[in-house]
Amino acid sequence: MSDPYMVTAAENAVVVKLADAWNAFLMLPVEHSDDQREFRHAIHSAQDKVLSRAGRRQVNG
Repeated sequence: MSDPYMVTAAENAVVVKLADAWNAFLMLPVEHSDDQREFRHAIHSAQDKVLSRAGRRQVNG
């Protein structure tokens, strides 16, 4: 039985896909000097939302 307070396989898959999106974004030509910084921030924000789910399960559990 998996620990409900750990990141699930599905959540981990989302985090990996976000990392894949970051890597794909880096392959695009730079069109503005802030694009990579802003996209990185957006990826980190999305990863934070996914990874915080385990903590929320613990608080709500």
